[in-house]
Amino acid sequence: MDERTFIDGSRETWDRLAELTGAAQRRGVVSLGAEQLRAMYEDYRRTAADLAYAQTHFPGSATEAHLNGLVGSAHAGLYGESPRRIGAAWEFLARGYPRLIRANWRPIGLSALVFGGACVLGFLLVYVNYPLARIFIPEMLRDGVGDTLKQGGSLADVSASLGPLLTAGITANNIQVSLLAFAGGMTFGALTGYALLQNGLMLGALAGVFTQAGGALQFWSLIVPHGALELPAIVLAGGSGLMLARALVAPGDLPRSAALKSASGDAVRVVLGAIPLLVIAGAIEGFLTPAPVDPVLKIAFGAVMALALTLYVVLPGRSQA
Repeated sequence: MDERTFIDGSRETWDRLAELTGAAQRRGVVSLGAEQLRAMYEDYRRTAADLAYAQTHFPGSATEAHLNGLVGSAHAGLYGESPRRIGAAWEFLARGYPRLIRANWRPIGLSALVFGGACVLGFLLVYVNYPLARIFIPEMLRDGVGDTLKQGGSLADVSASLGPLLTAGITANNIQVSLLAFAGGMTFGALTGYALLQNGLMLGALAGVFTQAGGALQFWSLIVPHGALELPAIVLAGGSGLMLARALVAPGDLPRSAALKSASGDAVRVVLGAIPLLVIAGAIEGFLTPAPVDPVLKIAFGAVMALALTLYVVLPGRSQA
């Protein structure tokens, strides 16, 4: 076969591969549909075979040089790392992250169960055994909030003077707990469980103290606006820690190091995706929480944020699953 006949017989495949490779370079390979990606892979295999033929029969020719560049570009598009672009990050946040949460719903759900159960337990302890419940309240809030209300102090005075301290203290604590919950996975989940339990007990105990004093509305108006995003971030961080713990506790047929390496990618992505929730919650805590707004409106705002987060987790990315 001469070179001209060789080119004419394969030009359509090469042109199609060049077009798909260009689209993958511009928008990322994930932007290609399943059929396009399959076609690109098949065209890549044929073109790679053509390159081998050209290297044997037409060495040093323009055809060989063209095919060599085309195969290299297509290989990078199919097998190379995803480009570090704003578009790729947006694609991950818009569709990839909700899919990732849904794919790992078991450890995230267990994290939510532990945290929520601890909240309920802390709330009940206030009514059953306050001296025990108070040890779960941070020292900076124990005397000024918990004990003052238990001793019949003015709810209005406590809310006015310690509202900013309460929200700031809980926010700082929640960020620390999120980091501990994730890193605690490396202790076979022991510190992850501790972080979720301790923070849940604290929140439940504070809620119980305010509820006993008739201040449930004031308390939740301080917590819900930013907590609607901040508390799910803690649960996600706890879920990521449990993903690491599962790889260590039950590695299956893999060595623990290999199982941990396999699980760490998704675990890190889960906790990184929770960071924007903490940032947005911090902005809400700084501007809305201390504002002189009707407590009912603050709670309604938090409910809307919680609904928006739920829809974000449930709906995006299903068509590409």
